[in-house]
Amino acid sequence: MSRHFRIQTPPGPSFWERFGPVARGVLAVLSLLATALDALVTALLGTAPLAPRLCRAGRVLADEYRAGRAGAVDAEVIDDNEKRRVWR
Repeated sequence: MSRHFRIQTPPGPSFWERFGPVARGVLAVLSLLATALDALVTALLGTAPLAPRLCRAGRVLADEYRAGRAGAVDAEVIDDNEKRRVWR
């Protein structure tokens, strides 16, 4: 009878619970190495760093993707500095 009501040990952490922090750590190290390499190469070439431009381009692409996914239409921007002719 004691075999039927045996207390089970609690399950261990799942794969994602173990893999998540490891993946975040690996991505952080790769990001650090990429920015260091970018700084080194741009210093040798004498150009502006590439990483900020890539981040900005990524943000623009992400915004465009989200707007397209939501079906948003681009607003028409009217410049206030333009002189408009009024027909009277």
